[in-house]
Amino acid sequence: MKILTFGDAMINGKQFTEAARMLGNHEIVTTDWEPDWGRLQNRRLVIEQQGPAVEEVPPMFKENKDADMVLGLFGPFSPDGMDSFDNLKLIGVARAGTENVDVKAATDRGIVVVHVMGRNAQAVSDFSVGLMLSESRNIARAHMSIKNGEWRKVFSNADYIPELKGKNIGLVGFGYIGRLVAKKLSGFDVQIKVYDPFVKPESIDMPGVQLVDKETLLAESDFISLHARLTAENHHFISHAELAQMKPTAYLINCARSGLVDTDALVQALAEKKIAGAGLDVFDIEPIPHDHPLLALDNVTLTTHIAGTTSDALTQSPYLLAEEVKKILDGGKANWVKNPEVLNHPKVKEWLSSLSEVSQ
Repeated sequence: MKILTFGDAMINGKQFTEAARMLGNHEIVTTDWEPDWGRLQNRRLVIEQQGPAVEEVPPMFKENKDADMVLGLFGPFSPDGMDSFDNLKLIGVARAGTENVDVKAATDRGIVVVHVMGRNAQAVSDFSVGLMLSESRNIARAHMSIKNGEWRKVFSNADYIPELKGKNIGLVGFGYIGRLVAKKLSGFDVQIKVYDPFVKPESIDMPGVQLVDKETLLAESDFISLHARLTAENHHFISHAELAQMKPTAYLINCARSGLVDTDALVQALAEKKIAGAGLDVFDIEPIPHDHPLLALDNVTLTTHIAGTTSDALTQSPYLLAEEVKKILDGGKANWVKNPEVLNHPKVKEWLSSLSEVSQ
């Protein structure tokens, strides 16, 4: 079997190669798609917004057309990219999101898509709580004032700087990250309100957590933190109408996807003090343009899309991916196959059957 590792500036090909050795004694070709950090951030954002077909087929695909599987992170897997291989059987991405993979095209071609759930969940949930505190308690602004030779004590929310104790925290999305945020906030003695149309009330097994409708969450929450995947249905989940329903003392936190929030509506709400503030780690254009109206506001904390970037999360991701792929190769049931229906494809059945015969 031939394995192509397809790294980038965040996780390089050598790291994927080390993890791929868990799969057995196979031919492994180590490559890197985009080694420049700045360019990677721009290209990954464009792919997430427009799909993998926006990119040309990477030359390493054509140079390794006999590869049986490709393991990577952000690189594009378009239909044309898949067709550049003679008999590709598996695509593995060491991340939860699969926006860089045309999953339907893979399924049609009998290609298994494996991803990694929760690789940076601890990192993102930590960061989300941190942004709540940083924005509401003016941590970043106070730091900047000292750096600028000032000793600032008065801020835009000076009349209602909150403590977390007793507050309502609204979580949009209650998957792994949302649940971690709720768990980490439990020590602050808060009430958690959750909006997630895919969660049933009986699955809420944490004290102080209440499943509510969207309107209740917007109207009653002191902090709203977004932890949903971006879909066509929830694009601009927060826009003018939703911001108008929030408390004037409420804060919006987004470490998920920029498309969940209508940025123009948020800028207007912040400028007019319709809400107290916002903490944002994701933007429609990254890096954020130097003349962006968010930069002129004093009630927003901005970070450089780093919520999920910790050494722990990056180091373990290729190994988590390799563990899932190994389950498939060993005839077991993998937990994170993005297109499980493909396992019934004749091509996949034939491949897995051949692996079973070899192992016997």
